[in-house]
Amino acid sequence: MANNLMDYLPDYYNDVYEMQAIMNAQGDVLYKAEGEQFRLLLNQFVTQTDAKGISVFEDQVGIKPAPSDDLGTRQNKVLMRLLPPRPITIGYLRDLFATLKIPATITVIQRDAIVEAKSAEINSSQIENIKYLLNIYLPANMIYEIRVALNRAEISNDLKVGLGMWSKATTAVQANVSQFIN
Repeated sequence: MANNLMDYLPDYYNDVYEMQAIMNAQGDVLYKAEGEQFRLLLNQFVTQTDAKGISVFEDQVGIKPAPSDDLGTRQNKVLMRLLPPRPITIGYLRDLFATLKIPATITVIQRDAIVEAKSAEINSSQIENIKYLLNIYLPANMIYEIRVALNRAEISNDLKVGLGMWSKATTAVQANVSQFIN
């Protein structure tokens, strides 16, 4: 829509002050209404929502956002709950990781799904998303491992030896059996 209605005013209204004032006033209202309509349109799609729109989706699927979650994390949580069922393949899981912007690779060795990531590239909320997805999508006879490679690890060759002393004490007590005789 146009925010300047004067462009659509017929020529015979060019010198009419009242009509120009009406068009300018209505143009501002129309521009604000157009902005609201566009916002409502974008809030129909999970990946395009603002904070107000994502809260509606969260309420629909029963998600309570954490105070530290940003808009992208909240959108990913809603998307994971609303994903349509598809055949579970490694290709699908890789595409899903790419769609959700999870920097990890997944491989399957027999009945073990191995997810590998680097600690510099992945955060804890993305690891929680991986756990949720694998718990939902993997069959019951498969297990998964999440391996996060550390950025820097230091290995020392120190050998710690400790000395201790072990002792044992035993005692024997003679029982008084005279009280049991009738």
